[in-house]
Amino acid sequence: MKKILTENKGRLFFSSLIILLPFLCSLLMGKEPFYRSFLLLAIHWLCLSVTCRDRKNGNQSRKALHMIFWLVPVLAMVQGAVFFLAHDDTIDYSARIVVMCFGIGLVFLMAGNYLPKIRRNRTLGIKVRWALENEENWNATHRFAGKVWVIAGFTCMACGLIPQKFSMALFPAAILLAAFLPCIYSRQYYGKQINEGRAERIRSNPKAIIFSGIVMAAVAVFVLWVLFTGSLNIVYGEQSFTAETPNWKNLTVRYEDIRCLVYEPEGLSEGGKNIRTGGFGNLRLSLGAFSNDKYGPYTRYTFASCDSYVEMTVNGKIIVINGPDEDATESIYNTLRDKIKLSENE
Repeated sequence: MKKILTENKGRLFFSSLIILLPFLCSLLMGKEPFYRSFLLLAIHWLCLSVTCRDRKNGNQSRKALHMIFWLVPVLAMVQGAVFFLAHDDTIDYSARIVVMCFGIGLVFLMAGNYLPKIRRNRTLGIKVRWALENEENWNATHRFAGKVWVIAGFTCMACGLIPQKFSMALFPAAILLAAFLPCIYSRQYYGKQINEGRAERIRSNPKAIIFSGIVMAAVAVFVLWVLFTGSLNIVYGEQSFTAETPNWKNLTVRYEDIRCLVYEPEGLSEGGKNIRTGGFGNLRLSLGAFSNDKYGPYTRYTFASCDSYVEMTVNGKIIVINGPDEDATESIYNTLRDKIKLSENE
């Protein structure tokens, strides 16, 4: 470990400095401090420490070791760019999405190009048992993984240029495929080696198989939960209504502050490309701050399953809400209309 760090002390210094650069720039520009730089710096040092402690990495490819020094700095610069774009009102909100997608894509491209150069070890690369136990399997798996990660990188970049309703599903799909396809390929390659007599059969460990199955099932359940679940309820009070959701902060609006109330059965398609600038979004719900050509910046608490929505102007700002279906949305509109009339009479 000491030898590797000594030989790369220049890279260690400059990579750490680059990670801290967004924080230093935020202080010099008088903006909110970008404290996430310190979390990324800790991750950077932890990854380097774990990598350098593996004795097999003493003979590791220099190009592979260089990748470990620069992946986190690149990610730090991407996050810093997104942070500064989010705090600049003169820049279009879609730029933040484009920078994030291109940045993550660049990380995958870098890793994909270096993966085939990684020599067998227990800290870097695709660490499945079939590859760790066989040099041929390791090399074949990492050549395949390099191609998959490069494709995933270009896919992530493309997500910054296509409508958000497609990119929201394509982006996580690309990341999951990059994670699991090389593992599946390694297992199939191992089976081919066994059939051709080019590898010894590895004794299966039932506990390891069960643990791996639980981890993979947990990841799949988590992804499905993130993408397809969520709730949104409109609760009416005497003076105000609240859009309650556990997925994001609740939205409370006083009836007396509503200046315009419109029911739109055709949906938001005429508003152009809708970009989420803050909040929560998946394939079921869109919550928080958005922007499009029709409204500019606006607030949205809507279900993806329903095109119709209720538009209102509150203190000069546009708010859009709906229910899980058209009948529920029309009911929201009628109830709010009655509440507003009652508030005006009082």
